[in-house]
This record gives sequence, C-alpha cells and structure tokens, in this order.
Amino acid sequence: MAKVLRDTRSYRGMLQSDDGLIIKVLNHSGNKITFQSAFGLSHHMIERLKSQPEHIMFSERSRIARLGIQITCEPPSIDQLNGDMLIVTLTATSAMIPGYPSLDQLRPFFDEGLPVGRMVFCDPEALLSSEEVMAAIERADLKLPASTAISSDGSIVIAPHRVVCHLREKISEETFGRILLCEDGREMLNRYQIPAGVPHLIIPPGEGVITTCSMYLNEHYVVLQSGFSLGRNLPATVLDPIKTRGIRIYLEIINGTRHTIINPLISARVYGAPRSRTTERRKTGLNLGRMSGTDLKSLQKRLNGKRRRTCHFIDRSVAVIDTAQEIKSAQILTNGPERACEISKAQCAVARMEFSWRSHCPHEYATAHIKTDDEQGQMILAMKYFPNLMEHLDIMNLVAQNKIRAIYFYEASCEHGPFLSQEDHSRLQEYHAFGVDVYWMCSLNQRLMVHTMRDGKGYFVAIERLADFHKSMLFAFYGSNLPLSKTGANRLGGLMDALVAFWGHNIGIVTGGGSGVMEVANTMARQRGILSGANYLDITDQAMTTNVDFCQVFQATCRHSRQKWFEIASFPIFNVGGLGSLEELGITLCNMKLSIMERVPIILFDTEGQRDFWCGMRQQLADMVRHQRAPAWIEEYVIITDDPKVVTEVYRKQLHLF
Repeated sequence: MAKVLRDTRSYRGMLQSDDGLIIKVLNHSGNKITFQSAFGLSHHMIERLKSQPEHIMFSERSRIARLGIQITCEPPSIDQLNGDMLIVTLTATSAMIPGYPSLDQLRPFFDEGLPVGRMVFCDPEALLSSEEVMAAIERADLKLPASTAISSDGSIVIAPHRVVCHLREKISEETFGRILLCEDGREMLNRYQIPAGVPHLIIPPGEGVITTCSMYLNEHYVVLQSGFSLGRNLPATVLDPIKTRGIRIYLEIINGTRHTIINPLISARVYGAPRSRTTERRKTGLNLGRMSGTDLKSLQKRLNGKRRRTCHFIDRSVAVIDTAQEIKSAQILTNGPERACEISKAQCAVARMEFSWRSHCPHEYATAHIKTDDEQGQMILAMKYFPNLMEHLDIMNLVAQNKIRAIYFYEASCEHGPFLSQEDHSRLQEYHAFGVDVYWMCSLNQRLMVHTMRDGKGYFVAIERLADFHKSMLFAFYGSNLPLSKTGANRLGGLMDALVAFWGHNIGIVTGGGSGVMEVANTMARQRGILSGANYLDITDQAMTTNVDFCQVFQATCRHSRQKWFEIASFPIFNVGGLGSLEELGITLCNMKLSIMERVPIILFDTEGQRDFWCGMRQQLADMVRHQRAPAWIEEYVIITDDPKVVTEVYRKQLHLF
C-alpha cells in the first residue's frame, strides 16, 4: 500500500522535516550510541538546506529528552541529501540526571525505525525584536512565563518553575518501550514523571534536572539557546506552536560546569511568521477527494432515486466515482442479494443485528458489488449512510488495495439519524489510520464537514475552519439547558469577552450542543469570531444548537464515552448547571487526580450571580480533603466566582504567565 503523508505542518508557522527515523546503528558502547537517521524534506526545506544550512537545527524528540537522554547531531549539509531524504549521523548519551535510566537500559529501543526528532529551519526573517515580542504579548498572541525578561536583541530569559520532575521507581522495560514507541507514549510518561516543588532548583556539577515552565504558543515558536552559563538545555530545543500549551512545558537542564548552579535561567529566541511566506504545505488527499456541493446534491438525488432493490427493508445505496472520470459517470450500486429477499420485515429487523452464520439476513450490501482491477485508480464512495460492519469490511479490503481515496456520507445512521455509535467512532479512527478522508454532508448544520483527529479524538470540522480547529486553544463550557436570564446572559458575555482579551482570538469553545448556557455560549462565540463546537448526544430532553464550526455526534449508548471528547479542551468552565454538569465536574476532577489532564484552574462560574450556587461544592471538597478522600491540592484549583476579571487573573497567577 502507498505511503500516506500526513501534513501536521499545515497548521504551524515553521518549516520542518518529517520525523527523523534511525536507519542504521553504527556503534554502541555503554552509555553512548552512534547511529544514522533519515529526515524527509519538502521542496522548500531542501532549498533552505542549499542556501541557509546554518539556520537548520536538530530538535530532539521531547519524550526522549524527558527520559534524560541527550542526542547530538552533526551539522546538516546538502552533501548529506539522498533524494528528498537527509541522512545524518547522531550520537545519544546519558545526561546523568539522578533517578533517570542510563542509555544502556534503553538500548533495546534505539534501533532502526525509532523516531528521534526533527530538523527545523529557524528563519532569520521571522526572528522577533524586543519590541515585536512585547507587541505579541500585548495582543495576546502568545503567553510567556511570568519570569520572562526580554533583552534588547529580542532574546528572552526565563526562570523555570521551582519544580523537579522525578520518575516513579521500578519502571519496567515494557513501560519504557511504550513511552518511546507508542502513540500514547507522552501520556504514559506524564503519569510516571511526577513534579515536586522545591525551595530552590539546585544542579550539582556534571548533573542535570528535569523541570517545567508555563508557555502558550499559537503561531510563534521558541528556540532555546545552548551554552548559557546558568544551565544548558538538552537538544529538545524547539518549542513549537500548538503543542506548546500548558503549565508543564518540560525543560531538561544540564550543568556542564565545575560548580553548582542554583535557580538556572534559560535563554531563548522567539520566531513568528516569516515576512516572505516560504512554508510549503504538503499535498494531502484532502483536495484530491473533494467534491462540490452541487456534485453532492446531484449524487444524493441519484442515490434516492427509484430503482429495483432486492433488500426491501432499507436502501443503503452507494455511488462509486472513479477519480479519473466525471461525477456524472458515477456508478450507483444497491444493496441486497441477487434475488429479492422473501423474509418478513420483522425477521429482517432481527436478522440485521446478527452478523454470524446464524443470521437469516444475507448481509449483501452495495459495497460487496464494487469491482476493481489492477489498472484501475482510486475511487471515491458516496453513501446514504455511514458504513455498517459489513460495509466497513468491504471498504477496508479495498483500502488495503489502495483503491479508496475518500468516503462521503449523507446520514450517520438509518435508525438514529445524525448520531454515530461507539463502533462507528472506531471505524472513523481506522479510516484515518489508513489515510482515507471522510466527509459528512451534515444534516445538522447543512455544511460539508471533514473528519480530522486532534489529540486522539476525531471531529467533523467545517472545511473552511479546519486550520483554525487545529490551531485554536479550546475551552469546555458546561452548564444547564435551562434558559439564562438576561443578567446571566450578559455575565456570560462578559466572561467570553474577558477570555478573548486575555488569550486572543486563537481560541474556541466546545459545549454539549444543547440549549440554555450551551446555546448562548455557542452564539456568543460565533459573534466574537472564535470557534464554536459541540459534542451532541442523542437524547430527547433538550433542543440542539446546530450552528457550529466543528462537532461530534454520539448515540445515547455512548454517553460516558462522549465525555472523553471534551479532553481536547485545555480549560473547563462550569456555569450554573444541574446533575449533568455535576457528573461532568466529577469526571474532570478525577481526570486531574489521575493525571489524564493537567492541573489547571477549574472555574465554577456563577452565571446567574446568585453567590451561593457552588458554595456546597466548596464545602464538599474541603470535607473530602479533611477525610483524606481527595488530594489537598484540589482545593487550590477549584475557583468559584461570578466575576470575569477574577477568571483571567486566576489564569495569569496559577499558570505563572507574563
């Protein structure tokens, strides 16, 4: 099957290579491994390698640096280019951080195929002056640590948190392997790497420490400088936009001197968008499989047209479009066996739920009739309904032959309308893993939505807001579906204005998609030009707010699974709500306790200004802490207020921001 190129760089303001993979281990002895790695380069990156190689630097993969391993790289040059692959020699060594594994322990994983980092072009045209850094801060385009000092040449100096990150004892080799090799490795490391407060950050000679700082980047990126006399950072030196958002941005600082360093400082440079746009956005399948609204309406009429069917219960027709031909040449296939099925509708309804050999249903769907040959190119499928299990199997067999470019569907389910099952969400992840684009002509908002993954969660996003969805920092807004009073709506609007003023316009909200607080919040977000999104649930006790930029849909059986989709939000805000909000608050608190999400302020916003609505929650948490049923720090992170200014000041203070 052809290699699938994923373009995460489309949403970032910097030019970088693909992940560099080890292709050959040259030598290993004790705490030192020398190896070659290959970095895939785009056309523009190759041009920079030819003309400005001195501005291309290696940035070590963060999870490797967070295990105390230092990787150094020889300077890249055009002589090392083989086609579009840059082949360079690197050396990994142990950084002598107490409590962290030696390289010898991690040696089994430093082998062919291990991603070790990326090459990044640090564009001198994009380097910010001191005035530009300050202007970006004042515009809320970036948030730097509270300790930041800005020098006359635009470089910044930051003091890390008074925190030392320790590894839990007795981590198995299997766990180290999962951290280094698996997609969820960073999340796993977050659970094993525990921050502890210290009066002073002390680094003895020849040793190192892993600590943190707070930083939130959107379009800018920060490059840590090496060789500073108050501590040298490991080569995980590029803090890139989008990923760099939080209070636990890790710094791995080494003392290479003969004397103790106390409270180290790190120097860095801030880069923004280049003045001359050179960032290449690699081609992905997103445009190759795109159809217009006119095309989709035309196909929908053909799919709904009258024709002979052999399955009397439901029509799951499929349009098969050859990418080399016009849309009007699409072949329409219908489901059902060769001869008309004679079982009753009641028998049919029961049989369709059973996919084993015992089922009375032949389970012959239109997808089984798709014919291909070796010379045929890729196809696009347009389907009345999102694929069921048997259709999915047929499609995946074609995907394995590289025959499917994209899938369009008009309705999520024939039984549940616009709502997907848990199995459907798993199928969406499989299509993503195989590089198949999935589009939904969404009946909720009448917009063409494309499925995309963010932080391991799949969402349908309006195509024109796709880049904004990946770049924006999100807030989860919870609250009652009961109507807000005029005063409450004004107070919620004041909160929204305060968030935009503090964080800038690269933010968005995600709600449950219902009425009341959720409806008002979505409307206000759209009025302010920030993203609005929803996680819809198939329930009957509330109306849906459908004018959103992104969404996901869940059948009622997925209610608890749906809550995980709110984890794409950086900050939760609980407005006045009922039992549903109480359940969501409990899940959020538990996620913080389990390190599934960062310890961030949890705002209990008294939308109606009744002063006492959330007071019982404060007392309940205090009682839990007193009886050792909850960690003591939880009280510090729960903030009860009806004042938007208090909310933003809490963010500034507790997140240690400039």
